[in-house]
Amino acid sequence: MAEIVLVEACSHSPFLYMEPHQWNEVRNARPPTPHNPEMSEEENAAQHARCLAAFDVLREKMEAAKPDVILIFGDDQKELFDLDNFPAFGIFVGDEFEGYRTVARQGIVPGGQRGWRERTPETWVAVKNHPQLAQELAVGLTRRDFDISFSFDAPNKEHGMGHAFMRPMHRIVPNFDVPMIPFFVNCYFGPQPSANRCYRLGKAAREVIEASPLDLRVAVIGSGGLWHTPGSPTAWLDTDFDQRILSCIPAGDGKAMADAFDAQGAEPPPDYDPKNSRWVDGGTGMYTGIGSGTGETRNWVAAAGSADGKPGVVVDYVPVYASPCGMGFAYWEM
Repeated sequence: MAEIVLVEACSHSPFLYMEPHQWNEVRNARPPTPHNPEMSEEENAAQHARCLAAFDVLREKMEAAKPDVILIFGDDQKELFDLDNFPAFGIFVGDEFEGYRTVARQGIVPGGQRGWRERTPETWVAVKNHPQLAQELAVGLTRRDFDISFSFDAPNKEHGMGHAFMRPMHRIVPNFDVPMIPFFVNCYFGPQPSANRCYRLGKAAREVIEASPLDLRVAVIGSGGLWHTPGSPTAWLDTDFDQRILSCIPAGDGKAMADAFDAQGAEPPPDYDPKNSRWVDGGTGMYTGIGSGTGETRNWVAAAGSADGKPGVVVDYVPVYASPCGMGFAYWEM
């Protein structure tokens, strides 16, 4: 029987793959706002070091767990899919995929010249999937009333697998030598599934894994978040929201995490304009809850659902105002 041996959750912001002396270069391209303080280079360096130290804890936990395969809940931001047909839930069931290890574009300042990075062994990697377990998940979740899209091959080979899947592996499994199953959750573009739906997805995924006849040690990662509003001209950081999410982890209460997320996004913000609120709904004009970067917290909820009932550990929370993004790192030992 397969079993889940470890669950982790982490942010995947590009700031985690930049040098801290570059952070204010990005920060300075954005208008100053009173609720998003400027940080010194020394403060940025200290925050960067904390984030890398937290990743070290997740890497050490992963090494100790010795998984045979890693299931990652992540989102796609028009990297493989586009708005011609965007899946709510999807899973890669092919043998192998490729992608950029960290950041796909050159340059660091949004709006600047940002062509594709050259593909080299340092920037690009091929990763094994576990197609047998991936296909069991596709079938088992469909039988549990989840409508699952699936891909045997990458729809966009130029870009390769999206950053939500590749970047955590770069820090946690830097050799990319453990098979990885990408599970797509539409977090960014409205209409998205509710966090409670994602919580039930995580619980159902655990049921499918534990019912599998395969002799596998499975790790799970929830990738993205926490609060960040890319695309907003007045981006800010809601640390209260992040703390409500993180407070559910020591209690092992994935349902409470889902409820906190859904309550935050029950109504659109007062200044919501479907024509100019990409940070809210990804630019579709269809609102069903928080979207854009903060919407990636759904991946934490799915991961928490797969560990539901097990107390977890918050390794660190770093409010990076240069982004601004709430960087979170957590794990559940199963």
